[in-house]
Amino acid sequence: MNQPEADSQWLIADSMKPYFISQMEQAEFCGRGILRPSAIRCQLSTVLCWILLITVGGWLHAEGRFAGYNAGQSRSDNGIKMTLRWCPPGEFVMGSPADEPGRDPYEKQHRVRLTQGFWMGETEVTQEQWTAVTGKTLRHQAEQMLADEMLYPFNGKKITLREASKAADGSGNIASVSAAMAPNIPIYYVSWDDAMMFCAELTTKELKAGRLPAGCIYTLPTEAQWEYACRAGTTTATYAGAMKVLGENNAPVLNKIAWYGGNSSVGYKGAGWTTLGWPHQAFPGKLAGPRRVGQQEANAWGLKDMLGNLYEWVADFSSEYADGEVVDPLGPATGSGHPFRGGAWNHYATMCRAAKSFEAVSTYRVNYLGFRVAFVKK
Repeated sequence: MNQPEADSQWLIADSMKPYFISQMEQAEFCGRGILRPSAIRCQLSTVLCWILLITVGGWLHAEGRFAGYNAGQSRSDNGIKMTLRWCPPGEFVMGSPADEPGRDPYEKQHRVRLTQGFWMGETEVTQEQWTAVTGKTLRHQAEQMLADEMLYPFNGKKITLREASKAADGSGNIASVSAAMAPNIPIYYVSWDDAMMFCAELTTKELKAGRLPAGCIYTLPTEAQWEYACRAGTTTATYAGAMKVLGENNAPVLNKIAWYGGNSSVGYKGAGWTTLGWPHQAFPGKLAGPRRVGQQEANAWGLKDMLGNLYEWVADFSSEYADGEVVDPLGPATGSGHPFRGGAWNHYATMCRAAKSFEAVSTYRVNYLGFRVAFVKK
């Protein structure tokens, strides 16, 4: 996997079915205010049915039905109304063929079998959802990034994230590095540690509220789960088809499904980061940044922004792919870095592919990296 380089484009600071009475029974209840014996019996049975529904329904909610019925089925029975999509058990080929544009040697194709289905966030975690769970804001994340004195590798040098974001020291620069701030824009400047903390806090809140099925947690998807969900049954570079590259920031297949360096300035309003100097943009503009979630076309399972907008952390430690078939891979138990997937608003077209992966240490915070949750049964 690759550590992203700091070129001028990348680092520019951007159950149960309810009981319903029939129309005839309603007429018996309501017609001219007269209730016949059959209607009284029906009314009593209706009341009993609703009592049973509430009682059993509450038990089902607390005990929880985890598995979905169909790929792409949605649920939002959580305290922050986050929509999740069902990803059923299945098999797929992870990695990319040798002739795929932008392919890296580590993208070795191998068959993966996932024996357990899981739920995946329909979109990346938004700033509103982040604040609802953690009590923190994008501004707080930016403060942490600016205060980080650790040196990270960029373009053969080791520099701070503050230097990489082209921000001078001091809190007065928070506004300039947090230009894209709104409830439905995904949270960025989140490290892997931050993302895992969010998942743990959400799990705790849902458990206390009695909304968590037994043995289930919110977490980051594994790298295999992420690629499986992104592909949603497809085998090409993107879930919309094969990729033809017309320029570094120009791949027509991405224009309707992803925000990337070629189109992220289209319709962009408010503060942002300059796109001047970005080569071969499909739609040249002046400013760009992370975009409001869910505006682009979804994949076959209803997942949006799996490619583009922000890269997304996954749970694994980085490692080389296996040579043969693997079952429910979790990655190594220890390591020094974590992969992130999917491409971003300020990156080249070939980086917005289902098989593409970068890696970074767990404290890494930049303006093109966020996450989405997985809801899994342990």
